[in-house]
Amino acid sequence: MNAAKTVQRKVREMQGEMPLRTYARKLGLTLGTLARLKNSSLDPRLSTIEKISRAFHVTPSQLLDESDTHHRRR
Repeated sequence: MNAAKTVQRKVREMQGEMPLRTYARKLGLTLGTLARLKNSSLDPRLSTIEKISRAFHVTPSQLLDESDTHHRRR
C-alpha cells in the first residue's frame, strides 16, 4: 500500500459519522483539501501529513505506517 492509500484509510476510519466540515476543521484542513485527500490517489503534502498527525496525536511516521493503529478511536 502506498502513502496516499494508507493516509486515506486512516482518515476515513477516524472520521466515523463526523460531518465533513467539522472533521476538516478538527484536522486543520480546508474542505477541498480533505475531499482531495479522501478521493485522490496523489500523495498528500508533508504539511497535510503533519496537520493530520497532530490531530491524531501520532507522529508522521506512525500515520504513514500501514500496520500502526495509534490513530484509532478509543
